Amino acid sequence: MNELLDESIDLIIAGPPYWEYINYDSYAKGKEYLWTGKKSYQDFLEDLKKWFSECFRVLKSGRYCIVSLGNLRKKGKCYPIPFHALPLFEEIGFEFFFEIIWYKISGGGRQARGIIKHPYPGYFIPNNHVEYLLIFKKSASTPFLEDKDQLKTQENQIKIDDFFKKEIANNVWHIMPAKSSKVQNHPCPFPSEIPLRLIQLFSLKNEVVLDPFMGIGTTARAAKRLGRKFVGYETQNEFVKVAKKLIRKSK
Repeated sequence: MNELLDESIDLIIAGPPYWEYINYDSYAKGKEYLWTGKKSYQDFLEDLKKWFSECFRVLKSGRYCIVSLGNLRKKGKCYPIPFHALPLFEEIGFEFFFEIIWYKISGGGRQARGIIKHPYPGYFIPNNHVEYLLIFKKSASTPFLEDKDQLKTQENQIKIDDFFKKEIANNVWHIMPAKSSKVQNHPCPFPSEIPLRLIQLFSLKNEVVLDPFMGIGTTARAAKRLGRKFVGYETQNEFVKVAKKLIRKSK
């Protein structure tokens, strides 16, 4: 991200690819896109370290990088991506702050079909309905904002209501997955509720939110709606076209 200066970003919300599970280039071309790549799992972890080293560079001290990751199963083996990614992020310099479990309510993996078909001990693998939102901070000793008077204004105050206390205040969030459509043209769009919550909790009005894996611009649209500026990077031209169209229409 050579266009971005060191410590120029106020918040990062990132949903990186889950190894080779989805080949986005093949998807954009209308071809078979599940598990069609040839990159090794170790190479993917090295990519994660490379990508988020650049995120660390551009993020301001005292601010947050939030990464959405989930476990994968391939040919009977589980790849615990969030747990392997955590030490890599710490090597980069990020400090792990806490995690939020995104419970998808519906959707997700159907691994329990095995024990339903063979109801015997040793066949059980649970359905996977969760992903992890890993919250990292750059330089934990640096305050979020030096000027407390500037921070504690009416404009920045977060609404604390019953919904906040019963849902957002907990580290398990119940959010329906977003469904792909002809308008979105993306195999796994991010539900807008996630960046809407995170942007309000971890940034101020007019600050800059970065999504280094922009897709169709869900985080950018949430930033625009909440009065933030945004920067996004995306390698698939078809997704960029959709993102620009949806961002223009958003309010």
